[in-house]
Amino acid sequence: MTGVIDIATEGRRGNRVFLNKAALGAVAACFLLMGALAAAYGPLLEHLARRFEISLPVASEVFSAHFAGALVGVLVSMWAMERASGRLSVWTALGCLGLGCAGVALAASWPAFLTGVFVIGLGFGALDLGLNQLVAHSEGRRRSALLNALNGAYGFGAVAGPLLISRLGEQHLVVLYTGAAVLAVALVPAAAGISGRLPVVPRKGSGRPGLLVAIFLVAFVFYVGTETGVGGWMTSHLESVGLRSLDAASLTSGFWLAMAAGRLLAVLIPDRIPPSVVVIAGSAIASVALVVALSGRAAPYAYIVTGLAIAPIFPTGIAWLVKLRPGDSRSTSWLFPASMVGGVVIPAGIGFAVAWLGIGWAPAILSAVAICTLAAFALAQLYRRE
Repeated sequence: MTGVIDIATEGRRGNRVFLNKAALGAVAACFLLMGALAAAYGPLLEHLARRFEISLPVASEVFSAHFAGALVGVLVSMWAMERASGRLSVWTALGCLGLGCAGVALAASWPAFLTGVFVIGLGFGALDLGLNQLVAHSEGRRRSALLNALNGAYGFGAVAGPLLISRLGEQHLVVLYTGAAVLAVALVPAAAGISGRLPVVPRKGSGRPGLLVAIFLVAFVFYVGTETGVGGWMTSHLESVGLRSLDAASLTSGFWLAMAAGRLLAVLIPDRIPPSVVVIAGSAIASVALVVALSGRAAPYAYIVTGLAIAPIFPTGIAWLVKLRPGDSRSTSWLFPASMVGGVVIPAGIGFAVAWLGIGWAPAILSAVAICTLAAFALAQLYRRE
């Protein structure tokens, strides 16, 4: 779920951020680890249900626990990064990520597991906002290209996560999460190459988003709910229509690979095509594709199409808002807590709906969320025309 950040304020006077080569490598590794952790929950659902003797809807609480932590992490990071050095912020976030992974590895009960996931979310949210902002405001050229490359690292991590879980998670879950904790701690020395802090632009007015930004926040809530919902529920749905667990998890990795590839391909979209067209078209295609996924035979292809369709929505949606509110970098910063709210609220609603209607209706439920995303972005477009 990461994207392009407004860099219009980069040239303004203020504190400067410097990243050496070791720091850039650490940032890329952070994004890779974050992608793997975020995408691992879907293939874990069946295993968690058996391990803790809970139902699938209860197991899906991992999504809400992760994004609840991430929401807190983003909000704290928004406050802290205006006051503390970038290096200290990243060190603290990596510490949370490592502590959470260790907690998951050692968890002997379902509440303990959820607590570990929540702490992972704390580090995830702080890194999501912090790393993007540090790179965007760092000294050097081609910051946008570098941000896109880092988002690619996140995408490839999201591909690796389900593959590792599907092949090793049943017997070696403790080893996997212990390894993730060790990697998070190992990245701390490399992050020492980050120096300086973010330039701060004085607040104007109340600092709260206006109506247009509020519409975008709603759209991003539903978008993240769509992305997380598909990545989380497609494994279980594909198993319900007859696919083996290994094949279903591999196709889930295919969804995340389609997301990563789609964001790279979005770079080729001509500048003459407005961001609004890209975002609205992607939402519409995903809405239709998820309805097609109700057909068992078509479901694997429909999910891959969904991944390609929604891939550019997050970064392009941010670029769209930047275009509508030039020079207002705080507007885009609000999109990060909105994305975390979407990861908390929407998956919980999807879980309740699946428990009520059955796993066979999961694609229709996901399509309804995608339609809400489409409606919110369409409303933003209509608002601008008035």
